[in-house]
Amino acid sequence: MNSTYLLSLVVAAAIAFDLMNGFHDGCNAVSTVIYTKALKPHTAILISAAFNFIGPFLGIQVAKTIGGVINFSQTDASLMARLVTAAMIGALLWDILTWFWGLPVSSSHALVGGLLGSGVMALGVGGVKWFKLTQVVAALIFSPLIGMVVGFLLMMASRRLLRMIKIDLERSDSVYRKMQVFSSSFVSFSHGSNDATKTMGIVALFLAAHYGYSEIRVPVWVIITFACAMAVGTYLSVLSYRLVRTLGERITTLHPVHGFSAETGAAAVIFLGSRLGLPVSTTHVVTSAVTGTGLATGLGSVGWRTFRDIILAWLVTFPFCAGVAALAYYLLSMIPGK
Repeated sequence: MNSTYLLSLVVAAAIAFDLMNGFHDGCNAVSTVIYTKALKPHTAILISAAFNFIGPFLGIQVAKTIGGVINFSQTDASLMARLVTAAMIGALLWDILTWFWGLPVSSSHALVGGLLGSGVMALGVGGVKWFKLTQVVAALIFSPLIGMVVGFLLMMASRRLLRMIKIDLERSDSVYRKMQVFSSSFVSFSHGSNDATKTMGIVALFLAAHYGYSEIRVPVWVIITFACAMAVGTYLSVLSYRLVRTLGERITTLHPVHGFSAETGAAAVIFLGSRLGLPVSTTHVVTSAVTGTGLATGLGSVGWRTFRDIILAWLVTFPFCAGVAALAYYLLSMIPGK
């Protein structure tokens, strides 16, 4: 296979995944702001798309972390093209299935699982940098727990503040609706800064193998291309409200104060992860933050059956994507050419 074909294959697969990532995860920033009636759906999604585009220009630390999971120093461009394409196929299939089921799962979790599956299939266990992978998985596991705690604490602080100034939830709605415009924009910005750069890291893996780089490099054209893809995918999420309904209706009853607390807490956690170069799941963090705001009201305020279904989907994500990616790599490796 010539280099132009390989690059086209990788970029096409990455754009498809980035579009689906935006489409699948675009609801994370807008579900609460829509259900609390702070913004109309089209307006909320348009703002979200704009901030998802801006977010990746914050930095590429997460891209370097993702690219560092695979040992690319001893691989050729043809093998790496198959490896990263297979990883994205595994993640893309899972995103499509869970969108159909209306389950908010992590595109990031799916991508890392796919990368592990195709990486082991292509290079063996020695081809994966296990310490780096452990760091990535730890960030994906612990960030939702932190998001739940932060959402809970912000909601408790808001409730205490409202009691101090003797305003009930209903009367505070108009103020918090205005504040939600900023908090939901912060979530979108943070999502772009973390999720879009993960896809950039996958493409950078191929470029490193192709050009013989000793480290992960992310060209400007890659940043612009995938910032655009993430923004377009997010905007297209206006076509479906499957995941918006799950986050907006089925986890807890949302007032604007809940939405603001969940969005602010989740965005802060995701933003910090981006600055530290840690890939975190926007879906997991936002879902957990929403659950945390429900817990601040009481255990009975959380839709535990929906939360259980989400947790089960999270647990299945990694092995499913790894298995599909491994199979996809095997099938791609049967295509002749080097």
